[in-house]
Amino acid sequence: MTSTPRSSHWEHARLFVDGEALFARMLDAIRGARERVDFEFYIFELDAVGHRFVEALGDAAARGVAVHVMVDGVGSMEDLERLMPALITRGVQVRVYHPLPWFFTSYRWSRRGGLVLLKFLRLLWNVNRRNHRKLCAVDARVAWVGSFNVSAVHLPSAAGGQGWRDYAVELEGPRVATLVEGFEDLWNGHRSRLRRGFLAGYLSNRSLRARQLKNRFVTRSVINSRRVWLVSAYFLPTAALRRSLLQACRAGADVRLLLPERSDVVVFPGLSSHYYHELLRAGARIFLYQPGVLHAKALLLDEKLIIGSSNWNYRSSLHDLELDVVVRDSVTLANMEDVMREDAASSREILLHDTPAPGLLSWLLYAMRYWM
Repeated sequence: MTSTPRSSHWEHARLFVDGEALFARMLDAIRGARERVDFEFYIFELDAVGHRFVEALGDAAARGVAVHVMVDGVGSMEDLERLMPALITRGVQVRVYHPLPWFFTSYRWSRRGGLVLLKFLRLLWNVNRRNHRKLCAVDARVAWVGSFNVSAVHLPSAAGGQGWRDYAVELEGPRVATLVEGFEDLWNGHRSRLRRGFLAGYLSNRSLRARQLKNRFVTRSVINSRRVWLVSAYFLPTAALRRSLLQACRAGADVRLLLPERSDVVVFPGLSSHYYHELLRAGARIFLYQPGVLHAKALLLDEKLIIGSSNWNYRSSLHDLELDVVVRDSVTLANMEDVMREDAASSREILLHDTPAPGLLSWLLYAMRYWM
């Protein structure tokens, strides 16, 4: 564990890129929880990893710890009918964020009650708004934020997983309470507030104002940096982010994009490739990760690292709820730089002469960008 300078929002930060190590660390903390556990993930699968968390969360609840689990109605829909009862019978409090309108049995786990017809219409109206956040906080003193879901796909094949490449950060200190307060707002349906540390230590986008400020903070940070190293599982930048990347390139910044060669969302490599020609012409370098599925999300700039659930695409910018943290200590930044260099070395760099201008198929996929 590394202490961070006084200028950082966080007392301590530690980078994780190994699923086994991260899950073990989180499980140990849950087993030692004394007061509360706040657990929020887009995907919570009842596989080998998920069962371990169900047991640990249930044991904590049985000890009298207040355990809150929130999952997304689309991300976790395949296991909802088994997962929710498994947690509830162990004393865990649960929420499903925006169940799919036609999954009537899931209504009981969403926050709002009321007439079924009204609930159906409300959920139908919000069907495109998903909770993509990933947060585990224990006793409001230690938290993990990143791109890992509760799923065995993040484990190496030797452990029964698929070895997806992901990043996460462990944070300690009293300001973890700020992340917990944001979780509570979402849990209770309270109006989102911009608390101390917003932009300085964390980024969220639950309210329209927060979303606008976050997007502006990211684009301005890119424009004003000499180093812009971006890792994205589903790269599809908004017009503002695209312009900021091009502007950074033209100003002579070291702009590098680490993207997946293969994706769990089949259309995304094709969608992302729409931007390659223009970015390469401006001077960016683009690396396509080879060993497996790259699912990580991070933006490494001169003196800060933005890491969390945001994918740097239209969904993250306009639709989904995201949670990212801003880490500034030099050790974590150096560790992240080493990891990105390692991943780039395991990638295929694409060059301008190998990348034709966007064709008809690329433009057709590009037309769907707003929903992606």
